[in-house]
Amino acid sequence: MKKELIGCALVASFFMTGCGSTNNVETTTGVTKESRAESGYEVKANKTYLRDWTARSVGGEARPAWLAPLFLGDYSQYKAQFGISDESVIKVSYITAADVRGAQMRADLQYARQIAKELQQSVNNYATEQSRSGAIDSATKSAIMEVTQTQSSAEITGHEKRTEFYQIVDEEDALTGKVSRKCVMYQVYVIPQTTWARTTATYLKKVLGEMPEDLSMDEKAVMDMVNQMMYDARHPTVMSQKEKEQELAYSAAMAEAQVKLEPEKQKAAAQQELVKIVQSEKTERTKAIADAQTKQVQSLADAQSMAALSGNPAIASASTVTSADLNSIEAQNIAYGILFGN
Repeated sequence: MKKELIGCALVASFFMTGCGSTNNVETTTGVTKESRAESGYEVKANKTYLRDWTARSVGGEARPAWLAPLFLGDYSQYKAQFGISDESVIKVSYITAADVRGAQMRADLQYARQIAKELQQSVNNYATEQSRSGAIDSATKSAIMEVTQTQSSAEITGHEKRTEFYQIVDEEDALTGKVSRKCVMYQVYVIPQTTWARTTATYLKKVLGEMPEDLSMDEKAVMDMVNQMMYDARHPTVMSQKEKEQELAYSAAMAEAQVKLEPEKQKAAAQQELVKIVQSEKTERTKAIADAQTKQVQSLADAQSMAALSGNPAIASASTVTSADLNSIEAQNIAYGILFGN
């Protein structure tokens, strides 16, 4: 009966929320974790040479004015330029491959995984805050966060790919000197509010449907969660360049910690790496959280709770990274250098 109430709550919340010659441009990019800076993981730069981009032969810009703000989470300029409603949800996918066609195919396959990751982070943040305030107990919070780790894709029906933009670069590895050619693909999706509500509700229904019966959330709590997730999607965190750089470094560290391991060992590796990331922060809040909770971390879900409580959006974003995100992180590293490198 309780699971039926959850389904009704999701549906109700859905309707409530719904109402020429090549110009060579040299930049630097790349994030590694060979060493750590005072406030996190240090950035190490590769040289990149921008060789081609969408519509270059007809005078198209290598770096459209809307691209850098979009990369940092500020979608206002993109919406204004392309006449997108403020009510619509914007999602951006980044991928890299050897050529444009390969990047297109890989980006299309990766998008559902990316949406699941973002929904997971939103659910985890909500569950952690509600547990801290006493609105839900710690057992329910932990169950929610454990189940989200199994949701590797999301329903993306109705998500419209509005813009596709690519850049071709030659990248010189800072350590080996090896040069490789890559295509970085940016795909921008525009999602009507009602469609995003359906995506959110479908994801939550799967998550809550897998929870133990005695830990299921009541109708009001489910509706509150959906509404908070809708708010998160329509008001994304806008990062500074420094915060984005930090997010990419942390995300790369999380992915690399897991990528060469057997699946059954990846969660433990992610947990250990995430604890190190939280501890590497020097802010008063993260130090206090790390000192108080490190000994209590028994699972990846516990470590993700630490990340959510840190108040650092770069850490929160990195907390749900798996080895499946490595290509997207690589693409974003290259994009960062192209957009903000000297």
